[in-house]
Amino acid sequence: MLVWCSCQVPAIDLTTAGAWSRIVTAGDLQGGTGSNLVASYTSNISEVTLSITGTIDAADNWRIDVRRTDNTWYDDFSLLIRRTGDGIGPGFISGGESYQAISLTDAPLFFGAGDRTGVTLQMQLSGMSVNVPAATYSTTITYTVVDLL
Repeated sequence: MLVWCSCQVPAIDLTTAGAWSRIVTAGDLQGGTGSNLVASYTSNISEVTLSITGTIDAADNWRIDVRRTDNTWYDDFSLLIRRTGDGIGPGFISGGESYQAISLTDAPLFFGAGDRTGVTLQMQLSGMSVNVPAATYSTTITYTVVDLL
């Protein structure tokens, strides 16, 4: 007996908007010439916006994972992220309200169900000091939506 099923499985879509960059200058010295730099910098509370769409219904559970891919990075830096807004839409959203470090491997950021648009994120960079060599440092943040069937 041969059974054939040609089924289409709907995919959940993830759309991102926004980016954060920070230029550190002499104005970031804590006490002027001869002092250290401010140790951490924080983005606006809605620096990045995520939209999760294409769910089956308000009970279609999903998870957002996050990781970074360093282009040029300083080992003492730590990049953190947190969710600052629920967005709008049916279903629910939970977790991710406290800062967590973004590592080089996927890690859960928050969970939810149903379509959600306008979910806002904030980032924080720490580990800055006058001992960091002057250069341009960059990393790419990747967000992944995981359908929790």
